[in-house]
Amino acid sequence: MSNTETLYSNIRAHIESNYPLLYLVTFEEQQADALSTRLAAEDKRKIFEWNLARGVVSFDHKQPLIEYQELAKTLENWLNDELTHHFLIIKDAHLAMRDNPRVIARLKALANKLLHDTDTNATVILVSSQACIPPELEKFITLFDLPLPDEEKIRAVIHDFVGKLGETIDDKSLADLTLAFRGLSEHEITQLLYRGYQQDGEITSDDVALVLKGKEQIIKKSGILDMVATAEQLDNVGGLTQLQTWLKQKAHVLHNLNDAIAFGVEAPKGVMIVGMPGCGKSLTAKATASLFKLPLLRLDVGALMGKYVGESESNMRRALQLAEAVSPCVLWVDELEKAFDGIGSGGAGSEVATRLFGYFLTWMQDKTGAVFVLATANDISALPPELLRKGRFDEIFYVTLPNMSERENIFAIHLKKRNKTSAVAVKK
Repeated sequence: MSNTETLYSNIRAHIESNYPLLYLVTFEEQQADALSTRLAAEDKRKIFEWNLARGVVSFDHKQPLIEYQELAKTLENWLNDELTHHFLIIKDAHLAMRDNPRVIARLKALANKLLHDTDTNATVILVSSQACIPPELEKFITLFDLPLPDEEKIRAVIHDFVGKLGETIDDKSLADLTLAFRGLSEHEITQLLYRGYQQDGEITSDDVALVLKGKEQIIKKSGILDMVATAEQLDNVGGLTQLQTWLKQKAHVLHNLNDAIAFGVEAPKGVMIVGMPGCGKSLTAKATASLFKLPLLRLDVGALMGKYVGESESNMRRALQLAEAVSPCVLWVDELEKAFDGIGSGGAGSEVATRLFGYFLTWMQDKTGAVFVLATANDISALPPELLRKGRFDEIFYVTLPNMSERENIFAIHLKKRNKTSAVAVKK
């Protein structure tokens, strides 16, 4: 069963169990409308809609039915109406409830009416781009995150788009684009397909670069993660032979991720590179993203720290959710030992660091998106042992000062960059 069908069945069960307030979190209002239409059709329910822009509107055509009125007034009317077999949809819910105690109080009164009035049969569906649940409504609201398109849905969108143009798409291009589009909404996928077709008159694997540009916009707008543009290649890394060999093996898996998963191979989790400063850890991180042909996201945990209670933890959750949303990608966590500095030392800072560390560990263990975590650290002794156990990272590599042959290799790389091809002589 697809994610969408699982969600539909879950919401259906809550409606039949008389849950009064259902909260759908999504940027795609069309997706929420399609879901509501399907739910209403099965039970032959009427739908009333209120949104912040136009007030009470026709659900099908979004045209105002009456003169604009605030949500508090609409809720008062609904409280006084005989509601039988209705869906009451409230769009822009987080904005309508913010700093508006009258709206919150009337929503609470309406929830109680739906629960205890046997003559009333209705469900309130709140739709918003972000969750905003006042404490007064916590016991009444059930939260649902509407999923982004899965691979089956992405393929369907691509086929539908190409079919409308009277074109075809080869299997490799379909597989490459399906993987690249993961983490984007249906609207974003369609817009990028239009751009790709407008660019060269066809839809092929060449449009993957355009998709990565689109994901870069998502990262920039978040303000939490940095997308690092890099032209570094693994050939620019001197030495570190074992690490390079291991990364090339993982690159082969990531380049054929769909086939690998179908065969039973798990997506690579990540690698930790430990060693003293100046030994190529950051250079390797940048070269890895180029090798994998994936965007490189840099997580600065220090920048996540907020001044309000719970703000740091919220920023961490948003950052990791965003990384999963734009996956497949490489998530670079630089100087990891400083990120969770203070764990176990006592004090308010220690408590925040401990909570951040706990959430990061859980995410590392349970993440489902193709996010390859590349962590670098200078001092492994400063890291909690829980982070180093098998299962968090696929491997841990230690890099140290280069030996004689590695120094020759490094000199050769730099001479080549400067158009010098003469042999390198390293004095012993």
